[in-house]
Amino acid sequence: MADINIARKHTLGKEEAKKRANDMLEKMKDKVGIKGTWSGDTFNVTDPVKGTFVVTDSEMRCELTLSFLMKAMKGTIEQKISEAFDKALS
Repeated sequence: MADINIARKHTLGKEEAKKRANDMLEKMKDKVGIKGTWSGDTFNVTDPVKGTFVVTDSEMRCELTLSFLMKAMKGTIEQKISEAFDKALS
């Protein structure tokens, strides 16, 4: 079960939402070193956490599993991702 589950509805359409998600993930790569690859409409996160960012026609969703040490920062991580989602979809 994922430690962090965040979802936001949108009306941007899948292509625009995916573009914005990609821009958001590029910033995360620069700031926190998030690593992963796109497979269709899913970005599979491999480091420093495990999980996915999924884009659909009407929703952007994030499910992450944190390492034992990162669980201590769960609140901060959740807040930062929520803020990034809000900014990307505004």
